[in-house]
Amino acid sequence: MTRCNPFGYATDAGPKHLMGGMYGPEYAGKQTLLADGIRGPAACTERATHRAVMVCPFDHKGPVMDLCDRHRAEITARMSGCCTRCVWPDAARELNEAIDAVMPRISEAIGRGDTVTAGRLRARVEDLGRQMDELRHRGIILKTPLKLVEVS
Repeated sequence: MTRCNPFGYATDAGPKHLMGGMYGPEYAGKQTLLADGIRGPAACTERATHRAVMVCPFDHKGPVMDLCDRHRAEITARMSGCCTRCVWPDAARELNEAIDAVMPRISEAIGRGDTVTAGRLRARVEDLGRQMDELRHRGIILKTPLKLVEVS
């Protein structure tokens, strides 16, 4: 087996699948690389003893990961509570993007002293939030657990 690579830093300079692909490696944070720019807390130097993939009951699958015993245990214990594809279906992602697009406009309106526009935009965010809640109530947004499955 190869070196443990739980988050993608050992081979491709960062994860490509943060939050199920919603975010790129630029969102991984500053604690992932040391001053040498090569490795850090998110990079593991241990030999991989497992090759596994995260799978949800609806057959959503993450990337194949080469893992050491410690990272296999950590991922099973801490990172298997929720399938990002189930909790962020396309409809939820679209609503989230719409909310993200409105938020800076609220700041701009406040900066201009335009409280009327800021109020209307806040109401829009609240409406979008209610639509997100509705997706959850209708079972479109699901919090499904993941299982780490060994692969060859």
